[in-house]
Amino acid sequence: MVHDSSGWICGGVVHNLLDHVHLGEQVRLIRSEDFAAEPVSVPAVRRFIRWCCETVGGDPDACELLASELATNAVNHANTPFRVTFAALRGQPVRVEVRDWSLRLPEPRAADLDDAGGRGFELVDALAAEWHVDVNEAAGYKVVCFTLAGDAA
Repeated sequence: MVHDSSGWICGGVVHNLLDHVHLGEQVRLIRSEDFAAEPVSVPAVRRFIRWCCETVGGDPDACELLASELATNAVNHANTPFRVTFAALRGQPVRVEVRDWSLRLPEPRAADLDDAGGRGFELVDALAAEWHVDVNEAAGYKVVCFTLAGDAA
């Protein structure tokens, strides 16, 4: 991840500068929205991601589920406001990022059969083409990113 005074670049996508734009042939949709660290934000994230996927003609189900899991982690574990960014570039997989203001890293674990939670990263592992965490200690935030398999088209 590269940072400069006008925003940040993660995976070749500039955030804050190119929020919800269509740029020629390459960019189909880049959109970011901010959410409060409250449980009511999780269904709002699902609606936001569904709208983004439908806007670019993609199947929203897996993307919506994974973004919901990351949003739930931001609410339950980071307990800070968070930003969700959806990026769809032609010829590249859909990418979703969840940035929160906590440096606490996700702790994927294997849930027991009777556990009420703890399966979020099992879903991310199963449905995402790849995922990772970028941390900016100086600025005090982390970004959890995932990509889906295939082109957004």
